[in-house]
Parts: sequence; C-alpha cells; structure tokens
Amino acid sequence: MTAKKTDKVKKMEGLQGSQGVEDQEIKDAPPADEDDAKRSGEKEQAANSDVIAMEQEKGEDVPEDKVAAPSFFVDREENHRVEVDILTKKENGRVVSVARTGIGMNYKQFDRLLYSQVWFEFTMPDYDAMANYRQKSAIYRREAEAMLVDKIQLRNYLLVWHLKDWSLQDKDGKKVELEHDEDGSLTEDSIEKVYAMQSTILDIVLTVFEKDLLLT
Repeated sequence: MTAKKTDKVKKMEGLQGSQGVEDQEIKDAPPADEDDAKRSGEKEQAANSDVIAMEQEKGEDVPEDKVAAPSFFVDREENHRVEVDILTKKENGRVVSVARTGIGMNYKQFDRLLYSQVWFEFTMPDYDAMANYRQKSAIYRREAEAMLVDKIQLRNYLLVWHLKDWSLQDKDGKKVELEHDEDGSLTEDSIEKVYAMQSTILDIVLTVFEKDLLLT
C-alpha cells in the first residue's frame, strides 16, 4: 500500500493512520466483543444469515444444469453489487428508511413516500489485501490488552480501494460519477463525494458489503 493511499484513508472521517501502540490507546473504548474477533479473522464458523434466508425464501430452485461450481478464489476484476431500498419524503427528499434489498418491508404500502433502489459496486479483496487492511487498521485496546481491528478504519480502506461505481444521482437526476487513480483507488475528488453522503446510507451499504465479504 502506497503512502499516498494511506494518506487518503487517513483523511476519511479524520481518522489516524497506523501509529505506535501508545498513540493508539483508547481509554474509553467499548469492550471487545465477538464482532471484534470476527473482523480480525478469528472464527471457527462463518455464515451470512441474510443471504441464506433470502435464498431459502425464493420460490424456485436453480435448475441442476445451471448450478455454478463453488467459487473459492477471488476474481479481482469481478464487481460485487450491493443493492439497498430507500424511502424519502416527497416534499424535501429527506431519507427516512434504508434497508438491504430483499430483507426490508413492503414499500408499496407507503404511497406518501418516494421509493428508490440504488446500487453500489465493489471489487472483493482477497486474503492478502484483507491482511494488509487489518494490520493497518489495528489499534491497541487497553481494556482487552490486545491489538484489535478498528471497524471504521477498516471500512475506509474498503471504500478507497474497492468502491468502483454506484447509481447515485444528483438533484437534477444526473448520475454522480466516481473517478479512480491509476492504482485503482478513488481520487481525492471522489473521496469527497463519498464523504458527503448521508451517513446512514453508507452505514447500511458497508454493513451489507462486510457481511457478504466476511460472512458475519
């Protein structure tokens, strides 16, 4: 990972980069939990319960001749799409509901609100990339007496390196384009666009992507 890219991640949400243990001590940090361990890769079992539930609820099974072989390796050129359903107020466009497509409510009943579906496309990091992000996102948690992966910092690495496209539009209905540097990372201008998003939308999108990626 280049120094330039690390600087980009540092700028997102004002977070510090990898520093010495003394600088990373957080006195009031919440206690370490099961999610901390999973985020660090320490797990004996993993499952994406949302996807399993959605697959089980499908009316028709995949024909036997269409069943894909198990995919055990990351295709760095293939994009993974995250779709979310959004409800906004008609008079001012304010977001009032965000949910992963397929697990939310029946939006047809809310005729006084505007329903939209938006998508975000990411590339999937392989083990080498995730190990790098985990190492650079690690902070010392005094109460746990251990180095643990900081969730927000890890998500910033996923955004800068792996967010490739989205369907978001401006107020005039024009698609907001994302641009990337030669190394595949978001440009500074595109990072500013991402940072200007409604926080809840990005929280949901990254939670879904993290579930699909880490099977949490």
